[in-house]
Amino acid sequence: MLKVDLGTHDYALVGAVAQECTRIGPVKSVRVHRDPAPFALIEMVRREHAYEVAFQFGGSMFGNSVLIHLEPLRQAA
Repeated sequence: MLKVDLGTHDYALVGAVAQECTRIGPVKSVRVHRDPAPFALIEMVRREHAYEVAFQFGGSMFGNSVLIHLEPLRQAA
């Protein structure tokens, strides 16, 4: 899971997810979905980097793509 500010617009979420993943390797694309639960589908340039993203964030791999769940930075009180 990746902790992000789910209160922001989708384009800001895409940027935050991409920024985290580029620390591992080059990112080809990021798609963010909020329903039924927040998740991101990240396509990495190299399969090795996709594997590392899946490992770091507990995601599932599909070729060079990784599905990771998004979690809010702060829990509601």
